[in-house]
Amino acid sequence: MSVKLQHVAEADVVLTSFKVTDFADIVPDSPIAECYRGSSNPLSGPIVERVGVISSSVTSRTKDGRGIDGCDDTAGPLEEDRRWCGGAYGQLFEGRLRDPRLNIGCLTENDEMVGFVWVQPGERARYISVEQPEYIEVYEVANDLPVRVATRNGVEVEGSRASFDLFEHDQNGQLLRRYRLKAVVAG
Repeated sequence: MSVKLQHVAEADVVLTSFKVTDFADIVPDSPIAECYRGSSNPLSGPIVERVGVISSSVTSRTKDGRGIDGCDDTAGPLEEDRRWCGGAYGQLFEGRLRDPRLNIGCLTENDEMVGFVWVQPGERARYISVEQPEYIEVYEVANDLPVRVATRNGVEVEGSRASFDLFEHDQNGQLLRRYRLKAVVAG
């Protein structure tokens, strides 16, 4: 990683990867196309595809700009040979999420529950970091979209909730804030 993040030991940092694809450039039968195939929300604009240590996700804004839609995946078991183990839709209010849209429907290869949420980064945030059991997983903010992050830390099946220990850093690595996001499955 080219930037040192304040209050995060470099040896513990794992930088996730991401790729931005325009909606018009989606290849049929690709994982992204499969994610949005059954969606009732017309999409447009950039799609952010993320790959982390135990997870992958895609996120896009709806065509009307009033929501975001996405899919989640892990290396664990899948139902009915589907590519994605979970998904989420979030309504935007003045361009921002009010609810992180927790998904706890995915498992690791070792059958550990994984929690996914969208993090609405602060205005100056360039990096969102999630404290994991053995490392800090860093996600770079992309295309003014909420960042879909995952953890296997603090996931509770009973109560349908999860806690995420998060850091936000600016483009120079300066710590902007550190906080715990507690999320509950909606519905």
